[in-house]
Amino acid sequence: MNGFSTDLHPYADPFYVEAVTPADAQSLWVPGWATACVKRPVAGGGYDVGGSYPLTPLRTGCDLTAGLAQLQAEGLISVVLVPDPLARPPLETLSRHFAHLVKFKTHLLIDGPYAPSRHHRERIRRGYRRCAVTQGPLISGLEDWKRLYAGLVAKRGITGMADFRAPYFDRLAAIPGLSAFTASVEGQIVGMTLWFARDGVVYNHLTACDETGYANSAAFALYDAAITAFAGQGVINLGGGSGASGADGGGLFAFKQGFANAEITAHICGQILDAEAYARLSTGKPPGFFPAYRG
Repeated sequence: MNGFSTDLHPYADPFYVEAVTPADAQSLWVPGWATACVKRPVAGGGYDVGGSYPLTPLRTGCDLTAGLAQLQAEGLISVVLVPDPLARPPLETLSRHFAHLVKFKTHLLIDGPYAPSRHHRERIRRGYRRCAVTQGPLISGLEDWKRLYAGLVAKRGITGMADFRAPYFDRLAAIPGLSAFTASVEGQIVGMTLWFARDGVVYNHLTACDETGYANSAAFALYDAAITAFAGQGVINLGGGSGASGADGGGLFAFKQGFANAEITAHICGQILDAEAYARLSTGKPPGFFPAYRG
């Protein structure tokens, strides 16, 4: 793959998924689901499959049976993914195909008139007074974005897929329609937020600010600018917090909640494809996590 397909959701596109795939894993195209997934080696032998980051879009009419059959035929041990809650089949359909279906994270939405809380309105005004906010393509501010995100990784101790490999942001900059909103103080970029719209949903993808940005309420002005710019293009999914429930103690959930007027729950979907291998690898592991051998 050498670029994004206009026919695919960015999160489903192999060009994107290749960039979020760990160095020891590989992208795997699943035709029945019209999405790429991540084929991962398993300690103890074999491979399993994980969904795209941060969500896996599954079209309402996708062939879940065919996708699972393909993965099983390839000798994979299990599959686990988080379907996009605004781009997936009904939960009743998912439950017939995935034995493990549990609530994962609350996503905050703007569905209808935008009316931030009083606290947020005050912070938005403060952010605009102190910051200059502009909109443009990510490529024009890519190095500043990389600097800001590296600072966020260090500050929050981010690990796993969200601690992205080198090619990720270069490919992210090629997503059709992705906009970077930039906040500057005295000519210095102090915060950025990345957004795009697809199939009637607006996605708040990533946001990062440095200490000067936090001190000057940059994130409040950035979100307001993005929400205003994407108004009328669909339901806006602000995502959730950093904890599994979304209501993390770090305040990200509360920050997004001040902009939102609705919410929806994302679910983890998992299915065992090789029962014998799964049981062998999961022996002695605590229950609840799926797949158990990664718990």
